[in-house]
Amino acid sequence: MRHFPLDGSPYAMTLGVRPLLDAPRLEPDAEQLALKRQLLETDPDFHFQALPGTGLVQREVASALGFLDVPELNALDWVGRQVAEDLLVLSDAPGWPLVAGQLCFPNDWCLADKLGRPLLAVHQPVPGFAAQVGEATLKLLDKLKPERPVWRVNWAVKVTDRLDLPPHINATFEPVKREITAANAGERCFFRIERQTLSRMPVSGAILFTVKTSVLPVGQLSLEERRALSVAMRTIPAEMLAYKGLGPFSNALQAYLLAA
Repeated sequence: MRHFPLDGSPYAMTLGVRPLLDAPRLEPDAEQLALKRQLLETDPDFHFQALPGTGLVQREVASALGFLDVPELNALDWVGRQVAEDLLVLSDAPGWPLVAGQLCFPNDWCLADKLGRPLLAVHQPVPGFAAQVGEATLKLLDKLKPERPVWRVNWAVKVTDRLDLPPHINATFEPVKREITAANAGERCFFRIERQTLSRMPVSGAILFTVKTSVLPVGQLSLEERRALSVAMRTIPAEMLAYKGLGPFSNALQAYLLAA
């Protein structure tokens, strides 16, 4: 799987950032872009939100992504309709608050619950985030240079290949978790990754997050990847297992991984 984030080591909460170097910030995906546009047409106010006064930074982000001829109003939303990635903007203000975003493919969160909140508050539900990587995250953003963007990968295991999973939709899959067995986990569990890039804007100092989400049935992971996932599942703390929603089917998934 492209950008597979696990290397077989025991689970550890780390930032895992690497220099982007010559790698692209955006990865073209016509099928995913079509789905984004459909979601945006269906409920635009849910998927795009921005605080007042963010027009200039939205246009700076558009320029950084190579889009120069953009609308004066809601430039981030316009750009987001041209790319497969979700786009999130943090202001260069104390705590790095989330001030604008176009979010179509979230994993159990939504803009309405996070807009205007500082970064550590955005991640408050994540067990141990503030204590283990909170300070390092803020330092990373403080020191990020416009000419040196970075990237990282998040991972999850879901019981659906659906990309758009805000809380009200994600919750509907809870009953499905009880249907997972060692015999069907390879087909009915999906490894989900978010390739994130972080770039600092040279004028405003804001941070742009781009997020490209991908999913693949666990059964289509390579043997090495399945073994690495098994190690992570075996060593992940109980509170993180619960946060990731893995508890109800973790034993069945682990049995599949060990037998594969």
